[in-house]
Amino acid sequence: MKSEYDCIAKIYDTVLYLVIKPIRIAVMNVLFKYKEKSILDLCCGTGNQLKLLSRNGFKDLHCLDISNPMLEIARKNGSQIKIYTENATKTSFENESFAIVLISFALHEKNRSTQESFIKEAHRLIKKNGFILIVDYYFDNKTAKLVKIGINIIERIAGKEHYNNFKGYIRNNGLLSLINKDKFKLVKAHKRLFNGVIVSMYQKTMTNR
Repeated sequence: MKSEYDCIAKIYDTVLYLVIKPIRIAVMNVLFKYKEKSILDLCCGTGNQLKLLSRNGFKDLHCLDISNPMLEIARKNGSQIKIYTENATKTSFENESFAIVLISFALHEKNRSTQESFIKEAHRLIKKNGFILIVDYYFDNKTAKLVKIGINIIERIAGKEHYNNFKGYIRNNGLLSLINKDKFKLVKAHKRLFNGVIVSMYQKTMTNR
């Protein structure tokens, strides 16, 4: 998976920027009331979500990814974002280091075990009563047929392993099958891209053990 993203780093923004931009703006709008809070973006890719936040007054911004070519792009433009090369399933940060953790379009492409590890690590990193904001695909009977077709094409192009993980994520009812209701409570959820993507914000409801 890492090698796939190393290969596509240079074309990633060109291919997806315009499609994802409205979703990134929606994420920013959800977070505006938390502008002074510490925010970590797990699996940040080229860093465009935090770059958008930085341009709009957010200050305490951190992001990480395992792909150095992606992070080379993230470091461009002289941003004040703190950037780390780390595995999102096992980071070096201390418990309860951040008020908000973001996971954007990173769950669907991983296998089930890795998805669960992402959520577990995010829970460890979030401060008491802090938040996790997750953006990913969501298909139901209201999702536009052309959107489903388009997303399936994009995911298939990304490679066999990627596509199989995506199909498993959709088949397992996406994020709903990963979130432990004893650890997170839903605050708000907004569907985007003709009901093909959902922006979900959960609050941490119990401390780490």
